[in-house]
Amino acid sequence: MKKNRKYKKIKIIMVFTTVLLIAFVAVVGLYKTGIYRFDFFKDVYKKIDFQLSTNELNIPQDALSFSVYDIEQGEYLFYEGDSQLPTVASLAKLFVIDYALTKVNLEDVIEVNQEVLDLVPAGSSLANLKVGKYTVKEIMEAMLVPSGNDAAYSLAYYIAKNELGEGYTATEYINYFTTELSEYLIEEGYSKTNLYNDPSGASMSADTHLDDINRVALKLYNYDFVKECVGKSTFSIQTPQGEFTWKNTNKFLDKKSPYYNENVKGIKTGTMASSYNIVVLYKKDGKEYLITCLASLSDEGRYKAVQSAINTIIK
Repeated sequence: MKKNRKYKKIKIIMVFTTVLLIAFVAVVGLYKTGIYRFDFFKDVYKKIDFQLSTNELNIPQDALSFSVYDIEQGEYLFYEGDSQLPTVASLAKLFVIDYALTKVNLEDVIEVNQEVLDLVPAGSSLANLKVGKYTVKEIMEAMLVPSGNDAAYSLAYYIAKNELGEGYTATEYINYFTTELSEYLIEEGYSKTNLYNDPSGASMSADTHLDDINRVALKLYNYDFVKECVGKSTFSIQTPQGEFTWKNTNKFLDKKSPYYNENVKGIKTGTMASSYNIVVLYKKDGKEYLITCLASLSDEGRYKAVQSAINTIIK
């Protein structure tokens, strides 16, 4: 997997020279406008460091589990961490959406109420939904792009209430949903994933496995609405409550990020305490790869791990 040393040296020099040239041009621009920002130099440093530190594959130090899957060939190019069960975090929403799509239609209307919003765990990532009406599709987009826990709870509440009817508390509806979800995971063969009593992934007890994550990610990516929303740095919807514009949690999509990669097409991140997950759909020259990094020790680590796989395995 390691590149020829001479080739690697030439590549590093080229990358370093290119970045320096970009930095020089930008500095001249700042000088002419009289604008001086320390953040600019910090961003340039991050970009240089990111380029130079991802030219060798060193996955075991970056994550508990890591894989690179060639979608066209239907085979793994790299697979590490089969015995691990990392914290699932917000990747739990992929399983929730998979299950929900067997229960509801994208055009169905969900009425979000304050009772269910009050159940969302403190400190959660939010879509900042307001009380009112949304389509199932909009709620799922709110789960995928900003990773809204409020959206996940609202979807769970809606499905459970449809099945149980009136007369239950929001907590009882959520508990019913997660119980049914757990049974679905077993039936569908996601046998190494346990989400417990939270439909958003906001539980330290919830864990998963590479096989389950990769399978559900590939399944959901076949839906056009999923491809559309997870592949954009920002995504907007128009609802009766007004317009919502969300920032995607995937920094590979952000042109202003040092991690930006034009060939990344989605799909989802997940963060819990010091455990950082990411699932990436990488497309280049007509070929597609699913790259999954689970339980990296830092936010930067997951991006470096994925980029190093792109640089050394996929090339």
